[in-house]
Amino acid sequence: MKPLNKYFSLIFGWTLIIVSIQGCLPERTETPTKGKITVVAAESVQPLIQEEKDKFESIYPDAEIELLFSSSREAITRFFNDSIKVIVTSREMNNEELSVAKKYNIDLQEFKIAVDAVAFLVNADNPVNQLRTTQLDSIYSGLITNWNQVGGKNVPIDVFLPDQNSGNIEVIRTTILKYKKFQAPANIIKSSEEMLKVASSHPNALSVVGLNWLSQKKDNVTVLKLSDPDAPDSLGIKGQYFAPLQAHVYRNYYPVTRKVFIYARIDMYSVGSGFISFITSAPGQQLVVYNGLVPATMPIRLVELSNKGLQP
Repeated sequence: MKPLNKYFSLIFGWTLIIVSIQGCLPERTETPTKGKITVVAAESVQPLIQEEKDKFESIYPDAEIELLFSSSREAITRFFNDSIKVIVTSREMNNEELSVAKKYNIDLQEFKIAVDAVAFLVNADNPVNQLRTTQLDSIYSGLITNWNQVGGKNVPIDVFLPDQNSGNIEVIRTTILKYKKFQAPANIIKSSEEMLKVASSHPNALSVVGLNWLSQKKDNVTVLKLSDPDAPDSLGIKGQYFAPLQAHVYRNYYPVTRKVFIYARIDMYSVGSGFISFITSAPGQQLVVYNGLVPATMPIRLVELSNKGLQP
């Protein structure tokens, strides 16, 4: 019996030591639902991320998310260079950025939260309402300079683009230009809100916004339908034009899409982890749907609507 008693004594002794150590640990002041964090997000998904923040804080009043908006490139730069631990980007990190993370041993986590699209806008008085992706290529390459070359009026095409650090620029460069350089003269616009205003007020404009911004007020604006001559035969959509609608984005019918990511350097106890968990949960993904994007972490159900109901 003595060895058995000794065994129980050892277990009891270690239990007391563990309890004592735990009792000495300081109480955490931050949890996934309590605390403060600064998140830098791509301006092209600002309406969505603002709603996610507002909803999260309404559920967890002890949590505070400070949102800053910038281009995707600027958000990634801040993620690498300063104390920002959570960013939202409107594109995937490219090879250059991933190599920087590897070089400096930056341990990051990646969360895909939505599928977005780039929408191309013209003024409502412009008779052009659809383009082929090859025509967009020629416009941005400087080969097509007048709207009459694509079925419009005999007026010059005034190209409006976001700055070079924008996720929209990266997607156009890779998807439309196939990594060629922009050659057309362009007016640089800093915000998606201004892009909408330009399309509304400028009769010759061609401007671009993320799909998320089409839920905002857009009077006197036409959202172009696109056709991709290089679409895979398996899709069976050659020669057809598609607006940037959720169903068309989900089925890869609309040709200019991109994914929205969260990149993070956080521990499981931070309010940042709570915010990410909320965005990737069913309530957070429902907000993605309400904002016109395609959710990335929940099942998709397509609902057939009338043609009128499908207009963006």
